[in-house]
Amino acid sequence: MACRRGFPLLRKRYVTMSALSFDAEREAKKIEEFISDFVRGRNVSGIVHGLSGGVDSAVVALLVQRALGTDRQFVLLLPERDSSEAGVTDAKAMCERFGIEYKLLNITQPLEHLGTYSSAPSKLAKFGGGMRFAVKAFPFLSKKGYISNLKGSDSRQFREFIAFYRIKHRMRMVVIYHEAEKRGMAVASCANRTEFEVGFFVKYGDDSGDIAPIKHLYKTQVFALARYLGVPREIIEKKPSPDLFAQVADEEIMGVGYETVDSILALMAEGLGEDEIAERLSIKSSEVRFVSEMKIESEELRTPPASLLG
Repeated sequence: MACRRGFPLLRKRYVTMSALSFDAEREAKKIEEFISDFVRGRNVSGIVHGLSGGVDSAVVALLVQRALGTDRQFVLLLPERDSSEAGVTDAKAMCERFGIEYKLLNITQPLEHLGTYSSAPSKLAKFGGGMRFAVKAFPFLSKKGYISNLKGSDSRQFREFIAFYRIKHRMRMVVIYHEAEKRGMAVASCANRTEFEVGFFVKYGDDSGDIAPIKHLYKTQVFALARYLGVPREIIEKKPSPDLFAQVADEEIMGVGYETVDSILALMAEGLGEDEIAERLSIKSSEVRFVSEMKIESEELRTPPASLLG
């Protein structure tokens, strides 16, 4: 099967699914109109968002630029001690290539003051070594462990790890909103539908924002849109990563590839059952059940705070 480095081209059975196929040009225009109408309706001067060097934020960056122009967009690059240098390099290069105004702020110091780097997970992140070492030290990073991540645990080690990675996303959102409010701008979330439906996001962190331009798109659709918009090749071909440890990718943590997850989620949305989905995609029923379990166990992340209101 032909592939791009780090992201395989979708196999025929996925590409031909009507639920995932779409006209990239038409979709881009629809989202651009959505962004433009939102800014006009909210009476804000523009959009602020983060840029990580990954494909989601890169797509949002170009959609916002096309919708509003460079003078109504501001981007923040917010690395910290454990961030990938390649991500920062790619983000800066993209801003310079497309003329996007940006600010680079290292958030290591505030995280350090909160004791983030004194935890055991931080020591592993500093050491690096990739997924093999991460899973050995923290078993809940494995495929089976991802479900435990969603369910929660009484393990102190588990709680330390959750706190370690979630604070980074939430700190970035604090900085982004602070910048947006100073500029009279709204905040754009770069979350996509796949991550939202399986809980691969941090509540009140990377999922937060006033507008979410690509939240209706599955990850594979985001890649298709990235190619249409002209996102730099080095970003498209990079393995999607939460940037927690060196060499740890999204798909390694979830334990299943995005093309499979998206296909299953799309057929679930059409109302198909587990066995029918497995047969349609020629995959094991266990893979479908795993994605279904991720969706069920992550429901709490998509639920607003409990209250007695209404």
